[in-house]
Amino acid sequence: MDADICYLLLVPFQPRAPLGPLEPIPAQKDAPYFFDLDIEFRSAGERQLVVEGASVSIRLQVLDEQVWLAEGRYRLADFLSEAAAARHVALKAALKQELQRASGYTGSITEQYTSLLLQTVESAPDEFVDQHSAALARLLRSLTEPLGEADAREIVASRTRYSEHDLTVVDWAGAVIIAKHGDYQSDIELMKIGCYQLLRYRMLDRAIERSLQTLRQSLASARITWLPRPNQTLQQIVEQRLALLLDFEKTDQSLLLIGDWYSARVYRLIVEQFDLKEWKATVSAKLDSLAAIDGIVRQDLAFSWRRLLDIVQFVGWLVLLVGYFVLFVLDVSRYR
Repeated sequence: MDADICYLLLVPFQPRAPLGPLEPIPAQKDAPYFFDLDIEFRSAGERQLVVEGASVSIRLQVLDEQVWLAEGRYRLADFLSEAAAARHVALKAALKQELQRASGYTGSITEQYTSLLLQTVESAPDEFVDQHSAALARLLRSLTEPLGEADAREIVASRTRYSEHDLTVVDWAGAVIIAKHGDYQSDIELMKIGCYQLLRYRMLDRAIERSLQTLRQSLASARITWLPRPNQTLQQIVEQRLALLLDFEKTDQSLLLIGDWYSARVYRLIVEQFDLKEWKATVSAKLDSLAAIDGIVRQDLAFSWRRLLDIVQFVGWLVLLVGYFVLFVLDVSRYR
């Protein structure tokens, strides 16, 4: 059996060329009316690549002008065989290298996700997944070594279905989408959104760490001098923290999807498998820490005119007292 593979790579966006028009998110299967994630998709072009001898169709998008996304499609022959697993790993590695080079991003904060797309299977979808759980789990996790039956079943355990002929299996590293009529794109869009949110949390986490390092450096340099510092550094920190808070709130609001529709069930599986709630809690705690430390730094670094006037007033009184003492000494000397 052959299968289509959808490979997603997401990296922080590096502006290099004008973006295309806004793209509407495809309508979700059995989605609630309030399914609005407020994420802008912009086209960034299409291309055709040949990687490891395989023809790959690439669709490029930019999400919220923050994340560059590449969606690649290629065919994997005899995907249940031993050779297919090794070829799949080699294709993914080569494709990631090629696409990351095209993105212009050289950092380490990236997300990749693979979906195995099947239109027809030899038996009922659940039976097929259970029967071939070892081979499917190897593909989802991009492993070259065989998996134990218990581990394989655990990997393919998180699943939901649209009908008796359709099934979606969601793992943190990949998904299996069985759709009788080939309607994969609505599920793939949900995978994109989950990967996007995970990458944004990681980007926020890195930005907060850098802000904390900046605050630490500011505190260290503030101990060197007794004079109050100008508030340029403080202003930059406050502006950066405000930007982080706004980004966090936008990402947080996009998690407010409830209900028992098919799209909602798939999305909840993505949230669970991607540990998005844990990332949310971690980033939220770090933002609270940043706010607390920011308050301390504000007191330590903010330029205090009252403090400066107190110093000036003290020096003035000291000069005045010295002057009175000098006059007193001169008067005493004159009378003698």
